Amino acid sequence: MIYFDCEQLRIPCSGFHSFCDQLASALAAEAHARGVDLGLYLPEDRIGDFGPAVRYKAFRHWHKYYLPLEKDVSLWHCARQRSRYMPSGRRVRVLTTIHDLNYLHVDASDKRKQYLRHRWQRSVDASDRIAVISEYTRKDLLDNLELRGKAVDVVYNGFERYDGLVTDPDPLPSRPFLLTLSRVVPSKNQRCLPALLRGNEYELYIVGPDGDKSCCEDILDEARRWGVLDRVHLTGAVGESEKQWYLRHCSAFLFPSLTEGFGLPVLEAMQYYKPVFCSSRTSLPEVGGSVAFYFNEAFDPGGMQEEFRRGMDAFASGQVSREQVEEHLSRFTWENAAKQYFDIYSSMLSV
Repeated sequence: MIYFDCEQLRIPCSGFHSFCDQLASALAAEAHARGVDLGLYLPEDRIGDFGPAVRYKAFRHWHKYYLPLEKDVSLWHCARQRSRYMPSGRRVRVLTTIHDLNYLHVDASDKRKQYLRHRWQRSVDASDRIAVISEYTRKDLLDNLELRGKAVDVVYNGFERYDGLVTDPDPLPSRPFLLTLSRVVPSKNQRCLPALLRGNEYELYIVGPDGDKSCCEDILDEARRWGVLDRVHLTGAVGESEKQWYLRHCSAFLFPSLTEGFGLPVLEAMQYYKPVFCSSRTSLPEVGGSVAFYFNEAFDPGGMQEEFRRGMDAFASGQVSREQVEEHLSRFTWENAAKQYFDIYSSMLSV
């Protein structure tokens, strides 16, 4: 019996929630296809959501102190680093998925970074094997923690195409617009984007929660600097149906983030065959591949303006075809991820 830890399903509207929800569904299908027993550890109100063929174990807050497992459980897949919910009592093999170590690369205190490194090291030490969601995260892990000879496997996250309701935002953009999606925080680097409005008539929509008020002010200051303040819009958080409207109708998608473990918004824009411009840092070149365009490492405004112009011309001339984008998207499926995880489970249990 293999258990996948989905306790983060209790935290709605989070990246971990989405990861657990999508992967649990794909794992359940793969377990059925392989004839393997699978259990899911999740909030009580989600019991039964992944079909009758899997076993369910209800999350309890006190499990952070003692989490007993049935006698036939042989492997526990922990969905995130720093989890407090790990098997107690008898020994089972543990696989942990590490998403990123981004907090080591942001403006945090040395004490905070030391604390996080210690917590992440504890996750590694408690695991028999590690999975990561990008080659970048793998390199970061090797550079910053002690693996002690443990195998590290790269398993890319999947991408689920949206087929739900699409709702018009209020107010509607009045002219063609550029879009970025993310929390407004320094690590997402939105302050470099107003420069791209120079010499054209685009508007810029920055869609996502205002996580850092000073960061919002920095963006508006840059808009004033370039004389485009009236064309920069910070919408705050929006619902999924409105977000999809922005993705469907934007002229281009921009993602200059400095710290990503994966970079799902890049794929979300590609599903609508939009030109995508992103940072060349961290995991984004893996996710964007050859069908995205990349800003210079220094985010020099003049260079970015020229990179944007050339990229838009290249996309309009068909240098990035719809077929190329579809082929790229096909690499990122939850079915592929589930197959890879089951191969890792089999390898761990055969030792």
